[in-house]
Amino acid sequence: MASTRTCKLGSSNNNNKSKMGNEKEQTLSDFPYDLLQLVVSHLPLKDNIRASTVSKTWQQACLSVRVPDKPPWLIYFSKTEESSSSCELYDPSTQRRYYLSFPELSGSRVCHSKEGWLLMYNPNSFHLFFFNPFTRDIIPLPPLWMAYDQRMAFSCAPTTSSACLLFTVTNVNVDNNITVKTCCPNDNKWNTFVFKNQLRVSTFEQIVSSNGVFYCLTNTNHLSVFDPSSNSWNVLLLPGLPLKHHGSNGCFMTQHHGEIYLVYMYNHMNPTVLRLDPTGCEWTERKALGGLTVYASALSSETRAEQKQPSGVRNCLCLPVFLGFKRTCIYYKVEEESMVSLKWKKSDPYGNIWIMPPLNPVLNQLL
Repeated sequence: MASTRTCKLGSSNNNNKSKMGNEKEQTLSDFPYDLLQLVVSHLPLKDNIRASTVSKTWQQACLSVRVPDKPPWLIYFSKTEESSSSCELYDPSTQRRYYLSFPELSGSRVCHSKEGWLLMYNPNSFHLFFFNPFTRDIIPLPPLWMAYDQRMAFSCAPTTSSACLLFTVTNVNVDNNITVKTCCPNDNKWNTFVFKNQLRVSTFEQIVSSNGVFYCLTNTNHLSVFDPSSNSWNVLLLPGLPLKHHGSNGCFMTQHHGEIYLVYMYNHMNPTVLRLDPTGCEWTERKALGGLTVYASALSSETRAEQKQPSGVRNCLCLPVFLGFKRTCIYYKVEEESMVSLKWKKSDPYGNIWIMPPLNPVLNQLL
């Protein structure tokens, strides 16, 4: 049965008890407006939208400070052993670059990114840890041996440890089995689940967390789903997914509000964008993204709904590239014909990844 809690404001001093007893009981609706604006200005966009439903006053405060989804930033990792702790942050909206050094990342490679956190792995010590490049916070995890091409993902920011779940799946072994491992940030060890392989599959190329489950795409274009609530593994036999083209450069998978998107790259063709139809359970090709922009990278991709920003890009695929001696991005308009594939080349998957910046990043403290 639902219950309503009232938040009382005021002093608890015994001398003021009689005075407070005579005053009208205050609630969240009576929160001072300037203080309310300050509080909601620190909320992420999705929490700002939820808070705006409290009352008309809260709605006005939330709308006054609401900022549309900021585009993610690219973080590049140095490949040389001498500068393995050096990183470059690139903001595509302003084309500004920040050069940072993180000695704590020396010898580690990135595995995944979500909500401003990086999942890092040291192949020499088998150490896994979360790292926030904007606060330099580190959250250690149970050690785990992983193959070089083994993919990993997590469901949400590790600061909500009760909700955050890490997930990885191994490639098919000699016994034709698939091994799934999961854990939470506060766990001391990994949970292991073994499933019989049902398909001709050798490697998993993409993992996306959405709607409480993990979607896993193989190099043979088959999609499987792991459901942590039941610890079950299911292969989805979906129509509409094209066979991998001989000249394919790679594939990206991402999600937006529970909808799964696939982007295929080719050597001499324009990219193909597909969306998983949750009702019909099939892939459909998309000629437009409905105002979305997909920021694609090999280990994890981001989506943004930027149609409300006058200067924002929309219906675009944003790809990291290396042009000349400069790391930058190129945009491909999905509804237009442009040979973006001639500029984009498949590169080291661990070389870069998109990351969500904070609302007010204070980078001067990191430089």
